[in-house]
Amino acid sequence: MERKTNRMKIFIRLSAALTCSFWLCAQAASITNGGFESGLAAWTTADQLGSEGTFALQTGAASPVNGTAVPSPPGGSTAAMTDAQGPGSHVLFQTFMVSAPVPQAMLSFDLFIGNRAGAFYRPNSLDFATPTLNQQARVDILAGGADPSSVSATDVLMNLFQTTAGDALVSGYSHHASDITALLNSHLNTPLTLRFAETDNVLTFQFGVDNVDIQETAEAAVPEPSSIWLLMAGALFVVAPMYITRIHRRT
Repeated sequence: MERKTNRMKIFIRLSAALTCSFWLCAQAASITNGGFESGLAAWTTADQLGSEGTFALQTGAASPVNGTAVPSPPGGSTAAMTDAQGPGSHVLFQTFMVSAPVPQAMLSFDLFIGNRAGAFYRPNSLDFATPTLNQQARVDILAGGADPSSVSATDVLMNLFQTTAGDALVSGYSHHASDITALLNSHLNTPLTLRFAETDNVLTFQFGVDNVDIQETAEAAVPEPSSIWLLMAGALFVVAPMYITRIHRRT
């Protein structure tokens, strides 16, 4: 009876270990509170010294400071949005990491652009306190530990969005999605930072963010249930007898 009990324990442990190993292959990076329904929890804001305003919570159809008419948040009741009565540079960011290779991962988000100036100006800087006109928004993935306001080529690993001359001054919320599979797989176990940034020294600028998410393609990531059970059965057929033999020897 004791031998049967030990065999059953071994079988259960091996099954659990194999099941975990299959699902670990499907783990990807994740963004916490990407819909801002928990406020700005899990996010960090950084405003250049001397800036007016910051990233705040937007609800309803008005901007958080000036009350300018803007679209309602596209997901849930809350989004994050910059707004101010004076110039500034504002960053919203979250650090994440992936520990296992991913078959495919897409980073998606919805953006509102409310540029109240007559054009976009995009010098290679997020510094608002210069004579250079700077009226822009951008989304990047930065190297972990980089200055959240850096635009250095060594810090910006991937640019996901940037306003440019000729873009509609007011638009959104519009959906954006980028394939970040290669970036994640080349930076395993390395912190990465997702950054939303806006700079304005010409006129008011609202930059809204919502529905931030990293999605992995399920079909490529997780074997079909029938395949999992076949693989588990094959592995158990090979491995289990060795453990059972050891028990016989000990008893």
